[in-house]
Amino acid sequence: GNTIGNNLSINNTNASPTNKSEINNDTQQVGTTNKTNKVECTTCKNRKYQDGSNDPGVSFKAPTHIDPSSSGAAVMSHEQEHVVREQSKAASEDREVIAQSVRIDTSICPECGRVYVSGGETRTTTAAKQKKDDSTDLFKQNYKNIMTANMGSIIDTKL
Repeated sequence: GNTIGNNLSINNTNASPTNKSEINNDTQQVGTTNKTNKVECTTCKNRKYQDGSNDPGVSFKAPTHIDPSSSGAAVMSHEQEHVVREQSKAASEDREVIAQSVRIDTSICPECGRVYVSGGETRTTTAAKQKKDDSTDLFKQNYKNIMTANMGSIIDTKL
């Protein structure tokens, strides 16, 4: 079977291009506040998410900021896009999905200590569809043999 993994990870504007999950540890606070009236730290303000898969039809292909309070719903929604697209792809290739799983990762901001969803991964395993062959189904074979052998005589004797 084929196993495909699709990743969503953090891409900070101040991170090196080779390490998408590197976090900016500046301790300077910025003046914006979120819904709880807490000052949003620089790290949370600069955190961006980007899809790491080769699937062009999903969200977050470009680095995108997500508020930490919305990160769980946004990442889960993104991973669900992968689930649906992989199921559709399998059906179009006459394959069947053997297994699918979604993992959601959490992290703690090193600057403000806030827990946030830091990414996720969808894994899909597919296999070529097996042709249904009645000759390998023992129940169907036995049923057919019994019905063929006894049906006529049972009906004849009751008439």
